[in-house]
Amino acid sequence: MSNAPQPSAAPSRTARRIDWDVLRVLAVLVVLLQHATHTGPSLHPEFGAPAFEFPLYVGASTLMVVSAFFACASLAKGEPGRFLRNRLARLLPAYAAAVVLTYLVLRWFAPAGWSHLEPRDVVANLLLLQQWVPGVRQVDFAHWTIPVQVFAFTAGALLFGRRAGRGPWLRALLWVLVLAPLVVRSFADGPGLVQAAFYGFGVHRAQLFAAGVAIWLWSVRRLSAAHLAALLVAVVVADGAHSAEPVSAVGFGLLLLVVIAAAAGPDRTLPRPLARPVSWLAGISYGVYLVHQEIGAVVVRGLVGLGFGPWSWLAGFLGSAVLLGWALTVLVERPAHRWLTAPERGAALVRLLLALRLHAVRWVYAQSGSSGVVPIRPVPSWRPVSQASTSAAEPRTSSGLAPPAATSQVR
Repeated sequence: MSNAPQPSAAPSRTARRIDWDVLRVLAVLVVLLQHATHTGPSLHPEFGAPAFEFPLYVGASTLMVVSAFFACASLAKGEPGRFLRNRLARLLPAYAAAVVLTYLVLRWFAPAGWSHLEPRDVVANLLLLQQWVPGVRQVDFAHWTIPVQVFAFTAGALLFGRRAGRGPWLRALLWVLVLAPLVVRSFADGPGLVQAAFYGFGVHRAQLFAAGVAIWLWSVRRLSAAHLAALLVAVVVADGAHSAEPVSAVGFGLLLLVVIAAAAGPDRTLPRPLARPVSWLAGISYGVYLVHQEIGAVVVRGLVGLGFGPWSWLAGFLGSAVLLGWALTVLVERPAHRWLTAPERGAALVRLLLALRLHAVRWVYAQSGSSGVVPIRPVPSWRPVSQASTSAAEPRTSSGLAPPAATSQVR
């Protein structure tokens, strides 16, 4: 398993499974608590005061580091084409189902004014074009990780076996991933192609992948401890520079130490009554992540309307995420992965999907042109949008002009 949060894999035992499962569960829990107790009440004052507040933006970033680590471990086995196919087969079907489900829940169950989504927004999100097409709203801002991972995995597969993907060239590339975005971001302030590429490709997240790759190189003795320490300090500083959140950057740095401990091994052990539920939760963590934020906010709004207090609606938020995440994993992610990776599917399926995507892209752009949307893109938030700031004067709400402020799309 290698995604952020990690899509589940078929049950198997590997040398460090419990360590990594504990880390995944911890990081996803941190994301859920931040959204439930900080982002949600900040955007929806009608929720009232939460039972407690967890304001740190650290969980999704940590999961991206874990994602990069396991991508390296998989690529090291060779066959980059198979690696990319397997990753996309796990990521995309569950993501597509989550996009549609979230749209339907917001359309049918959210209070009036929460959502201004249109069908073309859904299509653009399904095509991973939400950062590229002017005027498109994101269905769920927690989904920022998916386009970034798709691009990163594709780049990793292309670099595998090339000069830039090994030896001193790779170590130099890690520093470029950390430092270059700090320079480029000054050219991405205004609307245009540079800004679209900067945020559409997730360049401002590049330091997270550099951290994961560096930790993997260190774990296989291809990077010295001193080099790793220097690079991770730079990663934390870069993260703080992008975020303007020094406390969250420090928290992220502490979680990087947990990632290093898991990578170093040996595997720790947990009592069986704890090990089984931890492994189960880790196995559905990708599904939990995909459906927790927008749908969870609708659940909380319903519970508040029924008179439930903060501890009760927090339990409802977490419980709905686990239940829907489990269903998404069992009904979509695992069977879709098995079907898509079957040997008989072959190149014909790839050609069909590319053709469908091309026609859908043309339709989305045609809809943008016919709707009179002004092709101006506000500066996106630095953060994993699933952990968005509520203090910014104009929080990012779409890849084009922002909709009215009182919507659940404001993240």
